[in-house]
Amino acid sequence: MIVQEPLQVIVWDCLNNYEYENAVFLAERLHAEIASEETAFLLGTCYYRAGRVNETHHLLQNLSLTLPQARFLLAKCSIDLKSYKDAEIALGTNLDIVISEFGEQAPYALQLLAKIYSITERKSKAAEAHRKALSLNPFMWKSFTQLCNMGEKIEPSQVFHVSPEFSFGVSTLVNLVNNSENISVTTPFIPNNSINNTVTPNNVPTRTPMNMSTSITPDSQMTVKRMHSVFSGVAPIPFSPSFGMLPMEESPVMYTPTLTDSNEQKAIPKIVNSLRAHVGQLKDAVFSPSAPRCTLGPAPRRSSRLFSTNNSSYSVKENNKSPSRKFVAPKSPSRKNKQRTAKNVKSNTETNERTKSSEASTPMTPKNSNVVTMLMLLKELGEAYKSLAFLDCKNAIKQFQDVSQKQASSPWVLTMIARAHYELAQYEPAVKIFDDIRKHYRCRTEGMDIFSTCLWHLQKESQLSALAQELVELDRNNAISWLVAGNCFSLHKERETALKFFKRAVQINPDAAYAHALLGLEYSVAEETDKALSSFRTAVSIDPRNYVAWFGIATVYARQERWKASEVHIRRALAIHPYSGVLRCQLGIAQASLGKMDRALATLERAVALDTDNPLCRFHRASVLLRAGRPQDALIDLQHLKDIAPRESSVYYLLGKVHDKLGNSHLSLMHFCWASNLDPKSISGSGHIKEGFDPSKQEDSSERT
Repeated sequence: MIVQEPLQVIVWDCLNNYEYENAVFLAERLHAEIASEETAFLLGTCYYRAGRVNETHHLLQNLSLTLPQARFLLAKCSIDLKSYKDAEIALGTNLDIVISEFGEQAPYALQLLAKIYSITERKSKAAEAHRKALSLNPFMWKSFTQLCNMGEKIEPSQVFHVSPEFSFGVSTLVNLVNNSENISVTTPFIPNNSINNTVTPNNVPTRTPMNMSTSITPDSQMTVKRMHSVFSGVAPIPFSPSFGMLPMEESPVMYTPTLTDSNEQKAIPKIVNSLRAHVGQLKDAVFSPSAPRCTLGPAPRRSSRLFSTNNSSYSVKENNKSPSRKFVAPKSPSRKNKQRTAKNVKSNTETNERTKSSEASTPMTPKNSNVVTMLMLLKELGEAYKSLAFLDCKNAIKQFQDVSQKQASSPWVLTMIARAHYELAQYEPAVKIFDDIRKHYRCRTEGMDIFSTCLWHLQKESQLSALAQELVELDRNNAISWLVAGNCFSLHKERETALKFFKRAVQINPDAAYAHALLGLEYSVAEETDKALSSFRTAVSIDPRNYVAWFGIATVYARQERWKASEVHIRRALAIHPYSGVLRCQLGIAQASLGKMDRALATLERAVALDTDNPLCRFHRASVLLRAGRPQDALIDLQHLKDIAPRESSVYYLLGKVHDKLGNSHLSLMHFCWASNLDPKSISGSGHIKEGFDPSKQEDSSERT
């Protein structure tokens, strides 16, 4: 026969020490012996942590689950296996009922439900679930970031504070403290020959009061074992009275001395003080961060046997009596001993009352710890992250830089600052920050896809090649590694290899919207418009706020000269990122192609104002000015572009057209020749120069871009 609880403790010990194979083996033995929901949950936990998700799902789905922890684990497995309907059934559909049923695990259950709602395109319900999770536990940072990424207006000051609904940390700590009194205490070994001898208060080898949860070990040097809170990982489990006691044919007698013995009367204060010291050590162990929480049932009652002064706690249990054992009747205490006993009991009672009154005057609340400090930090980071999520990047950079020095130098904050620079098309500062991150955190992959895109824009081939090689060698099963490799080959204009690596990234992580967007951009450059549109639409379905995908769809329609559709989609992108000069530039091109010249010029003026260093915005503004019959204004922009992009053939070609419009034939010819020398295939081969000097085409040459 196997007793359940001690083996559970050993299994949790294996899990806490990351020995998953051993934990699975022992949990399977326990479940084979005692096939209950609790042992099934323990075995499923072992399977899940060992990466065996299918086995966990198969084990739990065939059971009628009542434990909320088991239902939660089944839902998590179902989501991993993309069985979203089963996951929703396991958790429940009514959010209020989920909160009442899952107790302190409710924030995590709500977060899972929000993920299901988001995947199944029920955005409003997903936002509601995230908000409820945050109201129950303000430390659910993931829920906050998801709300920001969904475009929900949420105030960090209203989230990251201690509210009356926040009882998560308080009740957890109270349960742990209460449960610490039930931790098993080992006592010195009682020799076997003492079993058959006459047992009296004078030959009991220990003076420590023992309860039914006290275990006996042959090691006489062992004093205290932190069994339940540290090893089991389940706080608290309602242990059975036989916890820690293996079945034996003859068990040692656990004799509890009575207060009627005069010798025991003197030992009571020492016993109580010793136990208090032990429990104090155990409480310190309970608050160890290595002990995971998992509640499998109602919290056990606070033990009253360790600190109680009730005489009944020191009486001999009737079920410990046996006909084969003889007990010597104790002598009646003297009057003097009775007086000492009364004084000791009275002093202990007063001490307990003082302790209780002090605990009542200082209630355990998060304000008495570092919780408030952490919430203040989350509030600051939340304000910055919200600005970044809504692409107010300049403000986000300032807010991230205003946090404490230790936080500002952390890799996550540095990544957010670099990402903000990337969104502003400030690629040089972003690359500098990413280089610093790579220098100190070589194994970090978060944000490296953005890093590679910045290097792609700056045309840094060698640095991008080195980054791709390092990341692929570091982790070949990470989608970011293959995205970086794809950007590397895209920069080298090896389209087929780039597409191969982007497809590999999408295969590893099908939910990565940015990977689908990059794949679509590569398809677009390769002029595979149908595949490009398919990839962009997949990215938008995963993340409706992915403005890169909306921009990609608009550019595909622009190449097909479907300007109305292009304008609609570029406006969707601008609604997400209103501070982007590139997006406004694309909108201006669409408006100009639709004949809305005044609107196009106003849009391009705004684009240049937002991004003064972007040559693309100035080039398209010059092109529209030329088409609008304002060649002199176009010449100003083109002269500026000639200085900052001296090897761009399109600039010289447009300058040739402007001078031709102004009647400067010699300057027009000179600029056309320069354009042909810089890019003979696209300029000379396309017949653009011939059109510039063909008298029959001089009139409408300025209307082409």
